[in-house]
Amino acid sequence: MFAAAALVASLLFGLLYWLHGVYVEREHRHRHQAERELQSINQLQLRALNAWRQDALRDAGMLVEDGLLAAALAQWRGAADRTARERVGERLRALKELGHYTAVHYVDIQGKVHLSALGEVSEPGVDRVPDSESAFLREALASAVPVMSEPVARQVFAFPSVSVFAPLYDDERAIGAVWLVQDLRVGLIPLVEPWPTPSQTARSSIVWREGDLARYLNAPRGANAEVLHYTYPLDAGHTAVVQALEGVRGVFYARDESGRAVMAVASPVFGTDWMLVSAVEIAEVFADVRRRELLALTLPVSLLLLFSAGVIGVVLRRAWQRERVLTQALQRSLGGLEAELRVDPLTGVANRRAIDESARFQLALAVRGRTPLSLLMIDVDHFKNFNDHYGHPAGDQCLKSVAAALQAHVGRAGELVGRYGGEEFAVLLPLSDAKAALDLAQRMCKAVRELRIPHAASAGGPWVTVSVGVAWLKPEEIALDLARAHHEAPGGAVDWPPLRNLFERADMALYEAKRTGRDRAVLYDDLAGCTVS
Repeated sequence: MFAAAALVASLLFGLLYWLHGVYVEREHRHRHQAERELQSINQLQLRALNAWRQDALRDAGMLVEDGLLAAALAQWRGAADRTARERVGERLRALKELGHYTAVHYVDIQGKVHLSALGEVSEPGVDRVPDSESAFLREALASAVPVMSEPVARQVFAFPSVSVFAPLYDDERAIGAVWLVQDLRVGLIPLVEPWPTPSQTARSSIVWREGDLARYLNAPRGANAEVLHYTYPLDAGHTAVVQALEGVRGVFYARDESGRAVMAVASPVFGTDWMLVSAVEIAEVFADVRRRELLALTLPVSLLLLFSAGVIGVVLRRAWQRERVLTQALQRSLGGLEAELRVDPLTGVANRRAIDESARFQLALAVRGRTPLSLLMIDVDHFKNFNDHYGHPAGDQCLKSVAAALQAHVGRAGELVGRYGGEEFAVLLPLSDAKAALDLAQRMCKAVRELRIPHAASAGGPWVTVSVGVAWLKPEEIALDLARAHHEAPGGAVDWPPLRNLFERADMALYEAKRTGRDRAVLYDDLAGCTVS
């Protein structure tokens, strides 16, 4: 009897020891899965941040290289030419509308505002670049390249903002800069908020060092603070943010600002002093798996004397099935995130990122096959007036209808319709020359017009219409040696010279279509002899 009891006790101890090992291994495996998911989300958000910054600097870079704008500014400032001043004002308004900036100003080299996108000398309360950003203006003028400022709280503007300065020159003489201002609540915060998967404690924050403090762009979870108003002392404790600013990278474990244990990932944002720190509470990560595993361990122990071998087999099978379900759920979650990053959630067509990626791919095919590549840039006419008159829900429905009408006119392999931002769409047309692209653009104008969406606030007609800029690359413009010399910029920006030229030409053609009356399509090749501000 004693021997049997000793044998049973030995078996029970051995089973408990073995099950404990299984539990530890499963928890370790689940920990790695959670770390991979957190790191994947951090990297997706980081790529979105880099793309946002590159897009802003690309817009400013186009202004620096805009000789027509610099010439108009020099003529206005030197000869007090009102016609030149109007052309500059039109260019600023078009940039604000198409680039989705909150404010656009022309400033002289001392930072004084001389003209705004509203057509006034300056907006109310904005007569010069604030002292906190004047150093970035001087850096842009000295280096002759666009410079992005640090984020600032509500100072000159009634919202937290970030500025980009695009220096302008008349020959070698600096004549000022275009001051682009973007509301951080609209352009940057949505890239890291809200969290893309169901979680009660996960959050990403953009932070940087400011003296002895860590400055937060968006406050941590539980902190009731506005954008840029939350700071944390660097010597107050080794929180996840403090460790990230001290040089820790990748996945690590720390505590948050409230003292809760967290799993965190820290990544630097290219070209800035910012850090993107993503964190989730460890209690949330392991609560469910611990509960399930403890239940699984209790069952075989209670049934050991009845049928030990069968219980062990059942537990192992259920554990294997549970692992497979968790793995499949994680794979579906990551796959869904990748897909959502390439689809515009409002209209259902491709988004700007998908257009840029497809454009690079199609240009590579065009280089290989020596075939043409065309691009349509489409803008809904007087859309701001439409929103102001009918309200944003009606504006969203209008964009959906326009997107569906455009989508109905493409179908060949490689052709892609995408929402490029706001009320602007882009259509990529591989294997299409200028005549085919212009013909399709005119059919799209007609299709939108025939939707007969009422537009009582339009200055051009009773219905919603679109303006289209058409540009194309001839086979001889996309030489193979140019493609071989290409190096992709951080964030995946459109940086091939032929591709950049294609987008610039389409933008210029779109501007000419809007300037000459809207509700029409204009081919860039037909602009010879026209003055485009």
